[in-house]
Amino acid sequence: MTSLCFLWHMHQPFYKNLWTGEYKLPWTRLHALKDYAGMVEILREFPSIHQTFNLVPSMVVQIEEYANGTASDPFLVCAGTPAEELTDEQRAFVRKYFFQASPKLMARYPRYGELAELTEFRDQDYRDLQVLSQLVWFDEDVLARDVQLQRLAAKGRDYTLGDQVVIRAKERESLQRVIPTYCEFAERGQIEISTTPFYHPILPLLCDSDIAHIAQPGATLPTRFAHPEDAREQLRRARNYMQSKLGVAIRGLWPSEGSVSDEALALAYDCGFSWAASDNHVLALTLGKDAGCDVTYRPYHWSRNGRELHTIFRDRYLSDLIGFDYAHMSASDAVDHFLGRIRENTQGRDCMVPVILDGENAWEWYDANGRPFLRELYRRIEEDPGLEALTVSEALAKFQAETFTSIHPGSWINANFAIWIGAE
Repeated sequence: MTSLCFLWHMHQPFYKNLWTGEYKLPWTRLHALKDYAGMVEILREFPSIHQTFNLVPSMVVQIEEYANGTASDPFLVCAGTPAEELTDEQRAFVRKYFFQASPKLMARYPRYGELAELTEFRDQDYRDLQVLSQLVWFDEDVLARDVQLQRLAAKGRDYTLGDQVVIRAKERESLQRVIPTYCEFAERGQIEISTTPFYHPILPLLCDSDIAHIAQPGATLPTRFAHPEDAREQLRRARNYMQSKLGVAIRGLWPSEGSVSDEALALAYDCGFSWAASDNHVLALTLGKDAGCDVTYRPYHWSRNGRELHTIFRDRYLSDLIGFDYAHMSASDAVDHFLGRIRENTQGRDCMVPVILDGENAWEWYDANGRPFLRELYRRIEEDPGLEALTVSEALAKFQAETFTSIHPGSWINANFAIWIGAE
C-alpha cells in the first residue's frame, strides 16, 4: 500500500502594526475567505482521505481578530466605506490596489475586467470595484451554497450600499468558520494539525546565525546572533497556543521554511514535539547521497544526545507540481500525471510519499480555485485499492524509521539559508 502524506502549510506573515493596531495588508483575511476552511471542508466528501494541516500561530491570531471584529486594514476600510464618502486619498488607493487578484479569479466577473480598463471612475464604478474585489476571493463551495453571495455574483454590477453591507457580513461569517472547522475535523481524526514557531522565525538562524556557514561556506555574514532561548520561546508559545485554541494535542512541527538544524530539533524535542518535516534536498545532504524515491519515501528518526524526533522529507518534485504546474492543466490531466508519477516511483511497494507545500497560494491560479483538481485527486485516491491518504502521525505509526544522528542545517529552498542571510 502506498501511503500519501499531504501536509498543507497555511501561512501568511504577521501583518499587524503593533504601534497602531492596524493590519497593513489584507492577505490573511482574503485567503481566509476561500482557503483556510475550504481546504478542510472539501474533505467532508471524502471521509477516507486523511491529511495534515500546518497552522502558523501568528496567522491564527489574525484570523481570530478579524473574526471577532477587532482587526482592520486599509483595504477593508476602503471596501466598506460608502463610495460617495471615499476621500480622494482612498479613491486613489482603491484604483491602485483593488485589482490585486489573479487573472483566473478576475475572469469570473466581466465587470471586474471592465473596471480595470477605466481611466475615469464614477461613484458607481468605485462601488462595483469595492464589492467585486471582495467577492472574487470567496471559496467556490461557499458561493455554490450561499444564496446571498449567489445573488451578488449573478448581479455582477450596479451594486448598492446594501450590497457592501452584505459582503462585509459574509466575510465575517467565513472568518468565524475557520477555527471551528479545524476543530471539528481534528476531533474526528480526519486531519492532524501541526504548527510552526509562533512568529515564523528561521529557527536555526535564531539559535545561531553562524550556522549558515555550514550550508554556505565563505558567505559573508553579519555579526553573530545567537539566542536559542528566544527560539525555545517561539516553539513553546506556538505549541501551547495551538493546543489551547484547537483543543487537540500538537505533535508535529513544520519549522518555518522547512529550516532545520540539530539545535533547532533539540529545542523542538524539549518543547514536546514528536515529529518534524523538511525538504528532501536537506535529506540528501544529511545522508550524503541522492535522495531518490527509495530514500525519500520513508520516515527517519533523528537521535542525538538523548533527544529524538521522527522526521519526514517532502518529495520536492511532486509538491512543486501541485504548487506551480498543475494550474495550467485540466484537473483530469493533472491528476493522471500526479498519480502516474507516484505509481512509477513506488511500483506498488509499501511506502509513504510526503507531499508538502503551501496550502493557500496556488489555488487562485487554478480553474475554479482548484476545487475540480482536488475533488478529482481525492476521488481517484479513494477508488484506488493500492493508495491511501494518511496524516503524518498515522504514517509514522505504520512505517519503520531509519535513524541518523545529525541533520544538515538548511531550509526547503536550496537546503541553505541564502534567502535570509549571507547574500547582499
